[in-house]
Amino acid sequence: MSGDITYLLFDLDETLYPPSSGMVEEISRRMTTYVSRYLNLDATAAARLRRQLSQKHGTTLTGLMKEHDFKDPESYLEFAHPTNVHRYLQKDPELIAALRSVTLPKAILTNAPVEHARRILEYLEIDGFFERIFDIRINDFRGKPERAVYLHVLTELKRKASEVLFIDNRLDYLIAFREIGGKVLWVAEGDAETSPDHEVPRIASIKELPAFLENI
Repeated sequence: MSGDITYLLFDLDETLYPPSSGMVEEISRRMTTYVSRYLNLDATAAARLRRQLSQKHGTTLTGLMKEHDFKDPESYLEFAHPTNVHRYLQKDPELIAALRSVTLPKAILTNAPVEHARRILEYLEIDGFFERIFDIRINDFRGKPERAVYLHVLTELKRKASEVLFIDNRLDYLIAFREIGGKVLWVAEGDAETSPDHEVPRIASIKELPAFLENI
């Protein structure tokens, strides 16, 4: 399969750095606060609604726009994503070495705003490895796993889905990409080699990517 891959498409949060960083927990806390204020809900109800919207629509923001007439995505994104990324992330020379060793062209596809992506990539000193950043704005603030997002990115990259390996920490995003003919890799801490129900290849860290590519 590796010979068919001409491009690597990476998710950002909890894919390029571990979930234990606390970054996504902070983002989730901020999103819940925003939802609570916007819909006048207590924190418990807002957190529950957020989970439901994310599961149904892929992101809380998409769900708010589709179901709650929300029309200010920029304020939501600015509020939800912390600027002090150094509080949550650690520089990792092994991550830099792993990405440097993989010579295939690379891009980021994230449901976060591009500003958040740039802050993380620059802090981790890996921004030079990625040609493009595709963020939540590319599809009118509707993100993964909507098919239109993937098709737009493939058009921009001038690649067929079958040529692209998409790497993410969320199975629903990966399965949607696989349904249009793409190749997928799940990043999830743990020892299992595949996902339990969907037979998606799995690595525990991006630092395992070079070995994965060598063995497929």
